[in-house]
Amino acid sequence: MPKISKIHLIAILILGSYFVLSKINLVHALSNPNFVASFLQIYLFGIFFACLFLYIFSHDKFLSIAKEMEREEEKKEKKYLARYLHHGKVLATFLIGAIGGPVFSALTVRLLLKNFRFKYILIILTNIPSTVLTVAISRGLIHLFNF
Repeated sequence: MPKISKIHLIAILILGSYFVLSKINLVHALSNPNFVASFLQIYLFGIFFACLFLYIFSHDKFLSIAKEMEREEEKKEKKYLARYLHHGKVLATFLIGAIGGPVFSALTVRLLLKNFRFKYILIILTNIPSTVLTVAISRGLIHLFNF
């Protein structure tokens, strides 16, 4: 039976609070008639939690299976690194984060780009299209159904 460490309990607490607070934040932001204020409120909230998730996911005890995956990936990566220099991984991380939000972007960065120097900057930039999609779709649905 796998051991549950202190970091797992902290992650569950933070993840649970993120899911509850994100819904409250989304409703509050969408009730604001100013599009820019709605965007910034959701964007800053997403950045904070994405960076927090990346920090937690980067903890060695959190994803013990990630070490095995990194060793296998490192062998393949050395072969292609001279040719492609992480561009495919960065693009994949950007797309997954734009569609999936802060939790998926942090997890994807952790699994695909462990030694990438600009991983926090990538998460911050990935949150922009994610937030635009969230605000635009939510506001569109609100106006469509005349709430």
